[in-house]
Amino acid sequence: MPITLTPTTMAFSDDEEPLQISYGRDILVVDDHQTNLIAIEAALAPLGRKLVLAHSGVEALGRLLEQDFALIILDVAMPGMDGFETAKLVRSRERNRATPIIFITGLSWENDAVLRGYELGAFDFLMKPIRPEVLRAKATVFVQLQERTIELAIKADELRQAQARVYERELQAQRRRFEAEVMERQMHALADTDRRKDEFLAILAHELRNPLQPLQTAIEVLEHDPDKPVQPRIRKIVQRQVQHITRLVDDLLDVSRFTAGKLELRLEPIDLDGIVDEAVGSCRTAIDARRHSLEVTAYDAPAFVNGDPVRLVQCVCNLINNAAKYTEPGGTLNIDWGTLHKEGFVRITDNGRGIPVDLLPKIFDMFVQERVTPDGAGGLGLGLGLVKRLIELHGGTVSAVSEGKGKGATFELRLPLIDEATLAKLRPVRAKTGPLDRPLRAVVCDDAPDLRDLVADLLRLRGHEVSVVGDGPAAIELIVAERPDVALIDIGLPDMDGYEVARSIRRQLTDHKPRLIAMTGYGQASDRAAAFEAGFDAHIVKPASADKILRALYGTEEA
Repeated sequence: MPITLTPTTMAFSDDEEPLQISYGRDILVVDDHQTNLIAIEAALAPLGRKLVLAHSGVEALGRLLEQDFALIILDVAMPGMDGFETAKLVRSRERNRATPIIFITGLSWENDAVLRGYELGAFDFLMKPIRPEVLRAKATVFVQLQERTIELAIKADELRQAQARVYERELQAQRRRFEAEVMERQMHALADTDRRKDEFLAILAHELRNPLQPLQTAIEVLEHDPDKPVQPRIRKIVQRQVQHITRLVDDLLDVSRFTAGKLELRLEPIDLDGIVDEAVGSCRTAIDARRHSLEVTAYDAPAFVNGDPVRLVQCVCNLINNAAKYTEPGGTLNIDWGTLHKEGFVRITDNGRGIPVDLLPKIFDMFVQERVTPDGAGGLGLGLGLVKRLIELHGGTVSAVSEGKGKGATFELRLPLIDEATLAKLRPVRAKTGPLDRPLRAVVCDDAPDLRDLVADLLRLRGHEVSVVGDGPAAIELIVAERPDVALIDIGLPDMDGYEVARSIRRQLTDHKPRLIAMTGYGQASDRAAAFEAGFDAHIVKPASADKILRALYGTEEA
């Protein structure tokens, strides 16, 4: 700590707490006899110090409040407050605890009096009559001793300050080293992220070109002989590639939603049997294309969990496709599911390429593409990351195990089971209901001509009577005039959006309520809520399958 010498300086005790030491140039002389004061003043004159004279202990204490002193010469036998009492009060004041005190007395000293004097902080005793040279010598010693003490305190303070500066420099150096290390790690992380981003964009371009090329070729084949019926093989190719593009877009949207904290689940009680069955059906084409054998085994079924069916199917599909993709043609896939330790599990095992040991800890990170082959096979590096995050949102876990390259891999997801008591209180498991066959009068409103006409053609092929419009005002006019059974309305219309169209129709058609279906590319919970608030009866997200559109017509779409 710093020591300020103005006029009081600071010293330090052994416990590092600061003590204030009285340090002044003057000497305080306290005696109730004026003659004694004059004698002492004459004796100390050669020291060149100013003497401050006090005639009582009370006056001495008042002087101490005004200034500090280098030495106190204190008579013991004074009326009222004697020297001992005065010394005791002097010592009770923190800043004067170390000020030298010389007691002067004309009485003979007893051992107990001497002991009491030393206990009160006396530095020395002088008997009257005082020899001037002795008083002068003792005063000189004590004043010099105090000056040496102050010098040592100053040196100690300088040393402490120097040590503090050294410590501060070392601390700053360590801070700079730490900041440099953090900056270096951040730069490496940014460089790695940038590398992954470039790889991701390159793979994305490749993944999008893959389905676009067969679609382009299929269109050219159809244009070559437009009157010829579409071959089933070409139809399947188009369907498969459209599904592939849809999957890519869905994965990208899911990553964006999760990053923004907007990915929401629609939970309901569901049996893992249905999840596995639907996922296997969705992945059957990929499995058969690589000629894999597949075995599905259930353990301790049923396994009811509280989950989002669409998202759980997405997760299991991702793991199955992952296994099929990284297993050489003609491989073996095993899917086990059931209950284990009050959890539902789905386990996918393959005998494929396996996972390198150093890759296992980060296999579920986003944009991890170390398994991508030079031809781009391996996807965008999004799937496993999405699986992990979706399963965690369900309160579950997902893990990967592999003995190394070429030794296959096992992926397992686990979810909390619904106990029987809770399951009984929940709404029943969703049942599948097919669309009705009753023909309807429908209106399709979309500003995209291709989409509008194709949806209309789809409905006409199912026996429905369809009218089409391209903007909101035209849709309102047509629907109010013709009063159709159902209307499919795009939300992102020019001039007047679909929400306002729905509100206007509900205001004008008070005696007739056509079923209004919102068709939009926005699929967040807030978008659904906005659609229902505006008066829509259903909300479907583009791109929507024919089955989903047809279910929406009759209100049998998935909840």
